[in-house]
Amino acid sequence: MTYLKEQFDALLEYWPDEDQALRSLRKDAFKHFNKLGFPNKKWEEWKFTNFSGIEKSEYRLSWADDLPQIPSQIPGQISDTHTIFIINGHYQSQLTDIPHGVTVPTGLDHFKSNPDFYALNGSKNPFFALNTSMMNSGVPVMVAPNTIVKKPIQVIYFMTDLSDPLMNHPRYIFEIGENSQVTIIEHYIGISGLPYFVNPVTQATLGQNASLNHIRIQEDDEAGNHTASTHYNLAFDSRLNATGISIGGQLVRHDIQLKFYGDGANATINGLSLTEHNQHHDQHVLVDHQNDACHSRQLFKYILADKSSGVFNGKVIVRKNTKQTDADQSNKNLLLSPTALMNANPQLEIYADDVKCSHGSTTGQIDPEAIFYLCSRGISKRKATELIISGFAKDILDTVNNENVNAYVSDKIENWLERVQSDD
Repeated sequence: MTYLKEQFDALLEYWPDEDQALRSLRKDAFKHFNKLGFPNKKWEEWKFTNFSGIEKSEYRLSWADDLPQIPSQIPGQISDTHTIFIINGHYQSQLTDIPHGVTVPTGLDHFKSNPDFYALNGSKNPFFALNTSMMNSGVPVMVAPNTIVKKPIQVIYFMTDLSDPLMNHPRYIFEIGENSQVTIIEHYIGISGLPYFVNPVTQATLGQNASLNHIRIQEDDEAGNHTASTHYNLAFDSRLNATGISIGGQLVRHDIQLKFYGDGANATINGLSLTEHNQHHDQHVLVDHQNDACHSRQLFKYILADKSSGVFNGKVIVRKNTKQTDADQSNKNLLLSPTALMNANPQLEIYADDVKCSHGSTTGQIDPEAIFYLCSRGISKRKATELIISGFAKDILDTVNNENVNAYVSDKIENWLERVQSDD
């Protein structure tokens, strides 16, 4: 971890006049990270993922000189959206379109007025602590109360034209005011011949009767490493619909935590991971029911090809004395190769009586009888396989309720299927 200490010291030197409260937070967070260390196989909730590649690498932070030429067309930009563009960790205000009722303050201004958002609170996630110590990019997005944002807000985080292996630690804060509605697309893209490391933290807070449609698209370069932490806090009668699509990246770890802080809130969290070659995607989900009449739904699907591997570790906790909790958790995995590997561990912890909870996980290969049936109807084996895989992914795509976003994601999945099929 020598390179991380060197980069942390360089960050402090680069910003010598930084706000003292923020500087103190950074130092405490880095000390906490050093105490925790990188996860290893002895850590129960991390044991299926090997982080030694990140630990032994020599990533450096992105500085001003790492801003490349701005592309004439923003990569991954979805039509009919408001765009926030960040390239190699550098926010491009001149290419950003902020809708009415939404503000994007500086990270420092938000920290000064909302320091509690940045507290470690004894987190045992070392990557959360590492982000807090080195957060060097990202934006707060504040949606005013009683605001309906008609078009999605797309935040594009683009890594490209690297001269060295770089790392960035973006911090996103999404505050959705009471009675407001918004769709936010959190989009990671990488085009690089060199390894890089992106370690984002996203904190989304929904006010009373607020509605957030959060779509997370991760299509990093195959040389990229991506460790993410996403935290959702839901107030009274708020509604969350979260969908994650994970395609790129050599190593991906995504920790999702959802807490209900008010009665009557509703949350749906879905995810689709597509892996090939030697990719490894690990998702860990914790849903904490601590208020009455809250509903949660989870559906996570993996499609794994070649020698790739996946991890799903999901837990639902129903706290003591809560009433009318309704929670469902489902994980389904499709292996396209005998050398692909999936580790699944759905869990329930229930400390109340008045609940309705279920969970389950299935892993298998494509049913040869289904292939035979389609082929007997004049469909080629290749096309039959594509149809079955597309049908498997459809449940997740259906939760992306914006037509343009759905078309973009569908196209990416179709391209992935064609690539995997051509490698056979």
